[in-house]
Amino acid sequence: MGVKIFSKDFLFYASLGHKSEAVDPKGYANLLGFRNNTSVLNIEKTQESLFLVSMFVKSIFTKKKGKASVLFLNLSEESNIVTKACAFKSVQPFLVKNWFSGALTNVLLKDKVDVIFLLSSKDNNFILQEAQKLNIPVIALVDSDTSSNMVTFPIWANDNSLEFEHFVTKFISDTIIETQLMTYGLGCV
Repeated sequence: MGVKIFSKDFLFYASLGHKSEAVDPKGYANLLGFRNNTSVLNIEKTQESLFLVSMFVKSIFTKKKGKASVLFLNLSEESNIVTKACAFKSVQPFLVKNWFSGALTNVLLKDKVDVIFLLSSKDNNFILQEAQKLNIPVIALVDSDTSSNMVTFPIWANDNSLEFEHFVTKFISDTIIETQLMTYGLGCV
């Protein structure tokens, strides 16, 4: 599965960042510039990051012979139905509300989760800190006003675009399914 060509409207909403004064200094490398005091994210960098994420997920599942685990995490009620559906489809664990402190460090998830897919890294530092403490890689959407310091594989895009959130969640799920099928098929040969 490759990274698809995006429509003009889709690119417009995925590339809009935040006001220039809210931009994280590390995010400047992922910007095309500013328009009307709003940052414009470089969608080519977004496509590059999606490709890297795809390669990483494929390598994890190939290494573990299709038995790896990606925790789908989405604490936003607006898009958690898609997160649940994609996690179910790819037979992966998910958490869509009520994150409690120590969920990874104090619960059995720490032994079962190979990767965390966090829909938005903004306002979720507590999750990123736990993942970092346990050396669990994190894939997350990172907007121009958010720090990517604790995100292993940042996907630079507008984290307020529901359409893009749905696309990325489905993209991760489809990559997992494709790799599991390939691994299963190669095991049968």
